[in-house]
Amino acid sequence: MKKNKYLILTILWMIFIFVMSHTPGNDSSKQSNFIVNIIVQILPITRNTLSFIVRKCAHMTEYAILAFLIYKTIVHIEKPLIKSFIFTFLYACTDEFHQLFIAGRAGQIRDVCIDSTGALIMLLIIYIINKRKDKKIGS
Repeated sequence: MKKNKYLILTILWMIFIFVMSHTPGNDSSKQSNFIVNIIVQILPITRNTLSFIVRKCAHMTEYAILAFLIYKTIVHIEKPLIKSFIFTFLYACTDEFHQLFIAGRAGQIRDVCIDSTGALIMLLIIYIINKRKDKKIGS
């Protein structure tokens, strides 16, 4: 049952990413500008720079979560970290391709790299946690 829970969560998260990517460019900008408007009042940073940072952090976070969910879904198979990364990378590629057909959006290789970096960071954290657990068990 636990495996099914993560599979369902993974599919739901992939649908969430798809829906967010299907949002036209202007609407997507409005979503991120809500956060930007709050932060720009606090930090001495230009609106354009902050908007870029917020949008790219959102990309990284979405794909870090996806990588985590995929890992939890396939943890029982051989080399789950590597396979989780590959699957997340491929989903990022299809997501950017999908955006080529959405008004005001553009599929960009740079975004695939940013998405994959979020996934890689999450999987490195999982790797480090697993190594620490193995050391404690071996002690």
